Amino acid sequence: MKHLRTTILSVMVAAAMAAPLFSMTIKVGSIAPSGSPWDKALKKIAAEWKAISGGTIDMKIYPGGIVGNEPDMIRKMRIGQLHAAIFTGMGMSYISPDVFSLSLPFLVRNDKELDYIMKKSTPYFEKLIAKKGFSVVVWSKAGWINFFSTKPVVYPRDLKPLKLSVAEGDAELLQAWRVMGYNAIPLATNDLMTALQNGMVEAFYAPPLVAASFQWFGIAKHMCGIQVAPLIGGIVISKKTWDEIPADIRPKLVKSARQIVDGLFAETNTLEKSAIDTMLKHGLQIHPVPADGTKLWEKEAHKGWDAYVGKTFSKELLERLKGYVREYREK
Repeated sequence: MKHLRTTILSVMVAAAMAAPLFSMTIKVGSIAPSGSPWDKALKKIAAEWKAISGGTIDMKIYPGGIVGNEPDMIRKMRIGQLHAAIFTGMGMSYISPDVFSLSLPFLVRNDKELDYIMKKSTPYFEKLIAKKGFSVVVWSKAGWINFFSTKPVVYPRDLKPLKLSVAEGDAELLQAWRVMGYNAIPLATNDLMTALQNGMVEAFYAPPLVAASFQWFGIAKHMCGIQVAPLIGGIVISKKTWDEIPADIRPKLVKSARQIVDGLFAETNTLEKSAIDTMLKHGLQIHPVPADGTKLWEKEAHKGWDAYVGKTFSKELLERLKGYVREYREK
């Protein structure tokens, strides 16, 4: 009997030693629809993280906003109902308002400038986000925003008479547009199509891929050729959850996520070009902006920046970002 007990104990000890010492399920929220490129990328990340961790990390993904909008997801992460989420730049700014400065209209002109300014500034933003109890796994780029309208828009003076849809719930953004002299109308994204149909709004700004996906261009058939602002975002995880993951595998998880997100950006660019081609075939007109128009748009945008300085971010931060842009352009 004593020998049997010893054998059983030995088997139990061996089994315990063989079992993983660490195991977790990460609940991830996302506003990206199921089956969308972002949703597919997140599933790839989930599969790779499981492989890298030897099966000890599982991701449970909640796509399509089924766990709420971005502020909802942040709140649920704070109380532990969610552990991570994909956010737009606006969503990340709900955690740390300073992040919004990266998406200021006409601060940067192209992806290379954006890459440079993000490389210089994201470590600073990550520290601010960490102070709020979150960790940035990876930053992302998701294209650029353009103006779409029911009448041609090339210069700021063309847009000012039109009723412009602006995201509701952001008083400072609304104020910024109105300070610049635009007829800004606060509106939920889900209501945009109806508002275009009944004339409540005559213009909006969005990535071409989104304008195509929601068929908004069917009414707003004019696209201004200038890129207004970049779309940034990222995957954010609660610091508590991130700290529970063994330190030796965290860099591998970040590297994996970065590779997949970089690939997604290239894929999104391809999809956007295809979407623009499709819209052109269905009546979209793109209006190029000449050099003098670009200067006027930038001058207008600088007026709007003032609505945020001292409220959303400091003048010092804005000057630092402008300095990075100058550094790049002088190279």
